[in-house]
Amino acid sequence: MRIPHSINPSTLVEYSPSPESLDLVGEDQRKIISENFDWNKDHCPTLIHFCLKAIAKNFEKKPIFDELPCEDKDQLLEIIPTDLPLEQAIPFIHDEYYWKRRYEAHFKTITRRKPKSWTWKNLYLERHLQKLVEEAQPQYSDEENMGDILDLCSPYVSRLIVTQLQLWQPPLNMDKEDYPEIFPVDHINFLYILRKLCTVTEFDLVFGMNDVSEKFDWNMFKVTVLDCQRLGKALLELKNLEILRIHRSRLGNEHCQALMQNLIKNKSLLELDLSNCEIGDQGALCVAKFLAGHPSLKILNLANNRIGKIGAEGLGFTLLLPSCAQIHTLVLKLNPLGKDGAMGIMRGIVRCSIPLELSMAGCDLEGDTPVKIGQMIRINDTLEKLDLSNNWFGADGGTYVVEALNENYTLQWLDMRETDITSNQQQTIKSYLFRNRRLKAQEDKSTSRSCMNEESFVTDIIYRKSEQKPYILSAFDE
Repeated sequence: MRIPHSINPSTLVEYSPSPESLDLVGEDQRKIISENFDWNKDHCPTLIHFCLKAIAKNFEKKPIFDELPCEDKDQLLEIIPTDLPLEQAIPFIHDEYYWKRRYEAHFKTITRRKPKSWTWKNLYLERHLQKLVEEAQPQYSDEENMGDILDLCSPYVSRLIVTQLQLWQPPLNMDKEDYPEIFPVDHINFLYILRKLCTVTEFDLVFGMNDVSEKFDWNMFKVTVLDCQRLGKALLELKNLEILRIHRSRLGNEHCQALMQNLIKNKSLLELDLSNCEIGDQGALCVAKFLAGHPSLKILNLANNRIGKIGAEGLGFTLLLPSCAQIHTLVLKLNPLGKDGAMGIMRGIVRCSIPLELSMAGCDLEGDTPVKIGQMIRINDTLEKLDLSNNWFGADGGTYVVEALNENYTLQWLDMRETDITSNQQQTIKSYLFRNRRLKAQEDKSTSRSCMNEESFVTDIIYRKSEQKPYILSAFDE
């Protein structure tokens, strides 16, 4: 007996009899055993079964699906090949079970977080495009020949994640005498790809290669200015782009400048992640210029980018500009900011209401920086999360932070791990943070109550008007 895939496997487990019930009196005399689903395993399959097998076998030549009854469609989805050409599978098959089978057959488990509104069809086509882009050979200009498959997949792809890009290799039909003395380092041109994917809202890119083994070469991880110029122009084709990550790449300040020349025209970005690159101070100034005129950016991640005093001062100055994006999160961890760089950031923070979350973990904060941080915590009244872990504070620095937190009622999270403060200071900091969270919860609760009262007041006005009363009764009157 065939169990349709639409039935949850847990249901079969629940309906299976327990060992104790099978030992009851009279069980061995039952003629009809309803829980036995293998009762017809020795029977000859039906003609419908053979017809469906023939349809599945010849589906590529003659696709028949919509004409079948629902129960036959369910059975066909269980046996149809998972290697059908996408030109047939995408328009004909929309059932999630088939795309789940296809995903598990080609990519096994899901290795990335799933977006909010996801389907198996979307997941499969996103991974398929990722594989195509990652295997595209720049010497053959493979990206220029992807137009047809990109048009097919575009409506179902909202996220493109690229974890590697192939390096230029001599074409197979090129003689060794014609090999260039220095191989080109440029990668594929994303303009041909992104102009077709108009629905993409998240783009994640890493310049490099995976699993190179003994073929390792530093050229595999190089990035050219031409790559960034092309990428910047290509990103302008994504009108709905909200999340951009270009990370774990050898992206220097000249690359950042080339990228920002075009990216500065973007108006839809919500998150920019350039973490674990090498943009340095000059690259940080380019990002500050981008930040100064962007209308919607909320998250900026510049972790581990060799940003020092000049870059931090540029970012801090930008936060004060009226045209600066109202960012929510600023991540500067693992940058050698030092005292001067931290001061450049904090000068801006104490004079404006952004950001709400700041990370300066592992930023080489030495000298009297803890004193300045304490002053910043005492003055600032908007910061909610602050990460200062892996910086040297000591007992004296911890004292300044504790005294400042006593006067701060907005900071709710403070990471002071690996700062060498005392355990008593850690407990005191936790108590102040719990106090601030309780105050925040009470404030949110009172705000929600006031909103409900306003709604009831408006409702009462509408109700009284409907009765044509000459007065308005407040919701607070008896």
